[in-house]
Amino acid sequence: MDRRATLGMSFAELVMARVGQGIGVLCLVFLLPILPFLTVGALVSSLVRPDPDHPEPSYRPDWAE
Repeated sequence: MDRRATLGMSFAELVMARVGQGIGVLCLVFLLPILPFLTVGALVSSLVRPDPDHPEPSYRPDWAE
């Protein structure tokens, strides 16, 4: 954090700024390794999803007719 930006801040504000930075770093550390898997999952899901213009026939049991 820039020293000039902290001149007018109280101790509590400085602590909260550091806590916010720490939480941001933790989010990046946990999310960055997962993002490639989420991207691949979304891509595969979009490729496997059936085409809405040609819906598959729905299952109707014999007794329902």
